[in-house]
Amino acid sequence: MDWKSHLLIGLSSGALAAALVFHAAAQEAFLFAIASGASSLLPDLDMRKSKASSVLSAAVFALIIGAALFLSYSQGRGTEGFFLFAALLFLAALALDLLLRPRHRGIMHSLAFLALLSSISLLLFGGFFACAAAVGYFSHLASDFCIKPA
Repeated sequence: MDWKSHLLIGLSSGALAAALVFHAAAQEAFLFAIASGASSLLPDLDMRKSKASSVLSAAVFALIIGAALFLSYSQGRGTEGFFLFAALLFLAALALDLLLRPRHRGIMHSLAFLALLSSISLLLFGGFFACAAAVGYFSHLASDFCIKPA
């Protein structure tokens, strides 16, 4: 499945769960559906060409540039320091990516990772968003299970 299908299923699952299970008001149901849709893209972070991976890569790139700017100018190293810090941070990010990125449909496509994501979401954001994350993530796993690629 492509990211658009997973997003649509995640948004729909979130909207249905918000309305039928949680009896949420319109604004809460909208937020629940958005959070479910976003989390429905997370299992494909292990795939380099996925939409979630592309968004994460852009965010990491922006963070590296920001961190390099901050480090170089806060220490009075100017442009040369910026390029040095940026190069070191890019190398570190590349090494982490190569060493830690799991294989596709590995651990990130498991119920164990769903439980981990739900637990972390519960600790960081509370029950509302933890449930939304669980619904969206599970919708991805279920749709991948039901629709096998040819």
